[in-house]
Amino acid sequence: MGTSTSSKGPGSNVSLDPPWLDDVAGDIGSGSSVPPGDSSTPMSPPGATGTAPPGRFGGARRAMGSYARTGDSQYLGRALGHYSRQGSGGANAAASRMRVTTRAGAELFSFLNAISQGASPQAKQWVDALRQTNPSSDDVIDAIVRELSPPGGSADEESLRDSMCFALSDLVREDPTIDPLNMSPNNIWELLKGYLATEITNRVCFDLGPIFERAAIDATTAVYREQQMRLFIKNEVGANLEVLQQTSPNPTRAQLNELLRETLKLTFEIFEAQV
Repeated sequence: MGTSTSSKGPGSNVSLDPPWLDDVAGDIGSGSSVPPGDSSTPMSPPGATGTAPPGRFGGARRAMGSYARTGDSQYLGRALGHYSRQGSGGANAAASRMRVTTRAGAELFSFLNAISQGASPQAKQWVDALRQTNPSSDDVIDAIVRELSPPGGSADEESLRDSMCFALSDLVREDPTIDPLNMSPNNIWELLKGYLATEITNRVCFDLGPIFERAAIDATTAVYREQQMRLFIKNEVGANLEVLQQTSPNPTRAQLNELLRETLKLTFEIFEAQV
């Protein structure tokens, strides 16, 4: 996804909240041979009602275009604020629209905890079988993502696979001593910051369309702008997640799903304040 997408984004007069999202969210992790770490089942929040107005992403596209050309983070903050407020129906609706993201994040956290702690015979067997293949770090990351991601081809499903892969790869690149099969809780919390930031970046790039390509900048600059965008978002996501983490340091899957949703909501509210 990201700058490589050819999508023109969703138009007007379509539902702000696609009805098939709950089905996708429910499929995440359902085919895994490793049972989740707890029996709580994350519940999807109610989605936004109504249809998208004409020109819903106009303000976001203009501001994002200015960011693409100049690299000024003030334009980026405004673009994300317009994206949330006018384009998505507000921060609460934007966070609910990304419930596939939060469900996948909760399942990823639970899965990584389970295999790191050997929480069940199935978890131990899964890790042992994978280690016997003498896998590279990329092989391990691919195996983790395959275990959790649904087989469908929707933009949301492709995005969560991309975000999991990117966040895991980025974490290991920054600290090669990290073993994805034996991660500490702090490592997993840090992973979630990158995962959520990549999901927001993917979602925004997909919905706004080829903004960076239209900005008449070279490919290297376009890639750099998107990288800076992801980092900008990660800083806000990370600050909010750290605060909320203190309220529930050992959450169940259901609690974490809600915590991640609240993190997204607070992050979009911060961006909206810049409009």
